[in-house]
Amino acid sequence: MTDPPARGLRLAATAIPLRERDGDLELLMVKRNETLSFGGMWTFPGGTLEDGDGPIPDIDDEDTCDWGAPQFLASAAAAAARETSEETGLSCTLASMAWYSHWIPPKQVSNRFATWFFLAPEAFGELVVDKSENSEARWLSPEDALKEHHSGEFPLVAPTWCTLHDLRHAARIDRLVDQAITQGPFRYHTRAFRHETQRWLVWAGDAAYDSGDLMVSGARNRALIDSRFAVVERLRS
Repeated sequence: MTDPPARGLRLAATAIPLRERDGDLELLMVKRNETLSFGGMWTFPGGTLEDGDGPIPDIDDEDTCDWGAPQFLASAAAAAARETSEETGLSCTLASMAWYSHWIPPKQVSNRFATWFFLAPEAFGELVVDKSENSEARWLSPEDALKEHHSGEFPLVAPTWCTLHDLRHAARIDRLVDQAITQGPFRYHTRAFRHETQRWLVWAGDAAYDSGDLMVSGARNRALIDSRFAVVERLRS
């Protein structure tokens, strides 16, 4: 079967508000209203970039675009902070935000968002949920979120699941932010391949990333997903 042609990207940004509670790292998550993108899913606050956020990149080639250009990072961070304020009432200190990851979905996907994820270690104010976008919000640890997901009570799409999985051992905000700054962002520029009835998301560093041969020996950086784009199994070596 031939894959459909690549579709254009919309640009979005997400904040991951953080706090420490009783020795655990907790993240603020929101449940999207059913009528919106990712409806019914638990995500982090975020949305599309707007003109008031700053310069917005004109994407000619998503594979060669400098997604980490300072002016674009500033615009994306501003968008993430603005969306967090609109959706939750919390104010994120821009100077404290750290770029954590960047996601681009497979080219076969119809509704494509290139999304910057930022750690937000300083998020202040009273939590007030904007009911027009989200039905509820919760602070919880990555491990608890994953446990609820595996029990079937906490639906997550792949980018959110992978973020929680990456953060599941973090305990201290300062160390997490320092690590993100020192190591640089995870880049999940995704390719999708099928093997028999299975669909895999594959990222750079996987032996199959260029060839699409999922059976080739070598390093693994991929996730098996279901029909709702939720992770069934994560492989990394």
